Amino acid sequence: MKINILDQSPITEGQTPGQAIKNTLELAQGADKLGYHRFWVAEHHNSMSYASPTPEILIPHLASLTSHMRIGSGGVMLGHYSPLKVAEQFNMLENLFPNRIDLGLGRASGAGTGTTKALEYGVLEKTDPFEKMLDLISFIDKSNKFRYGSINAMPLAKSKPEFWILGSSLDSALFAAKHGLAYSFAYFIKPKECLPALQAYQKNFVPSPYRSTPYASAAIFALCASTQKKACDLAKSAELWAVRTFLRKDSHPFPKNEEALSATFRPLEKRYLDILRSYRYVGSPEEVKTQLEELQKQLKVDEITIVTLTDQFKDRLESYRLIAKVFDL
Repeated sequence: MKINILDQSPITEGQTPGQAIKNTLELAQGADKLGYHRFWVAEHHNSMSYASPTPEILIPHLASLTSHMRIGSGGVMLGHYSPLKVAEQFNMLENLFPNRIDLGLGRASGAGTGTTKALEYGVLEKTDPFEKMLDLISFIDKSNKFRYGSINAMPLAKSKPEFWILGSSLDSALFAAKHGLAYSFAYFIKPKECLPALQAYQKNFVPSPYRSTPYASAAIFALCASTQKKACDLAKSAELWAVRTFLRKDSHPFPKNEEALSATFRPLEKRYLDILRSYRYVGSPEEVKTQLEELQKQLKVDEITIVTLTDQFKDRLESYRLIAKVFDL
């Protein structure tokens, strides 16, 4: 089982977005030395919580600071953009860093309604995101003809980025299967839908030039510390943030852990936290290792991608270090 990192450049209360980005750079350098397989960066717009709107800009800097990991997008929210322009960006990246670039494509907006309108300002044609994904692939891979067979994404590259479809639904799983593409499911967002989607992906997979057999990963929330109690305490910041963001509709940076530890919750919020904790993997190194191995067997995925959120960067880095050590990466 290969283990990866998805980083969203989280912003903690009192911290600047610039510091959050510096933390991402430091985390990537540390992860490269620790033996992680991939390092993906997310796309979130107009967010007080994440400093990560432009993976296409962050990826080359991360690739230049690392030597071994594959670096990629987790993912590009293609609904907002021209497929040709994204294809050109990733062909350029593939020229700069051959055989190290992943192009993860998603349908979600990564933004609220108003921000989505601003991102798509001036767009004349609303196109199905799946069709745009096929267009993008055909611009990079000329053997894959779709609607624009005569147009090349420049600069041409000897190698191709590794294509991934990102999703949290049955539709995305079936699309990835039909076109023989690697598939990553956002388990940390929709855990109940994960197993049926992955089973449908594996059952309906059609071999392609990109994959001869199904190849899947699951993105999960995990946080590791020296003891279970410490890990659970460190998870409080992300829990309070989730309650504020998704139940109270109050967008802020991630709260300090001291505030989170003393926070009180209404009955509905407590039930929400119980559900949240049921699909987050928080504990000591051995506990997290056992949980992730069991999840991998249940889902039958080839890779696990880890998202870790807590208020102190040093604790986030230590969590990844402990996981790398217990898995002997």
